[in-house]
Amino acid sequence: MADHEAPIQQGLADNAPDVDAVWRLVLDRPFDFEHHERPALWLPPNTWCPFHSQSTRWWPRAYPLMYLPSYCSFRMTDIWRSFIAQRCLRAMGLGVVFHGPEVRQDRNMHNLMGDFADEIPGHTGNDRLVQALAALGLRPGPADLAANLRACHEKLIEAGLFPPREMGRVEAWCADLGELGSAA
Repeated sequence: MADHEAPIQQGLADNAPDVDAVWRLVLDRPFDFEHHERPALWLPPNTWCPFHSQSTRWWPRAYPLMYLPSYCSFRMTDIWRSFIAQRCLRAMGLGVVFHGPEVRQDRNMHNLMGDFADEIPGHTGNDRLVQALAALGLRPGPADLAANLRACHEKLIEAGLFPPREMGRVEAWCADLGELGSAA
């Protein structure tokens, strides 16, 4: 692990982890990870794994990648952001780490069928989204992080995964980052 830099690190959650509605509809029960003996896991290049917003640490160099897409279902926004972030990190020679639980989550009530309906774009589009991002040529290094973020969203708009109006929000995000002196 010490040989890999990962400015985004996802911690798992015990008891009621954030999983998709299919799991909850079929197997909904408390779940605790075996985490005391297991080392953190670094995802090597060309390995994709969704991560969500809960129990996730972002280091400053990855802050520009915190943009959450606005024009997809709420159940997919942090998942699709995670794939975009992974692609941009790879262009910088960086990765993502998953580690054992740091939190115990109690799940609030959800409309599981509503969640399932909102997750269908992920079940039907995640592979297409990952393939589009994997094929995208990005500029190497941290200086082009905002340009790479824009390129990822442009590609996903072109692939029909986001509507064209998403780009206005991405541009506003990058402009705000630029005013704050971040990597935009």
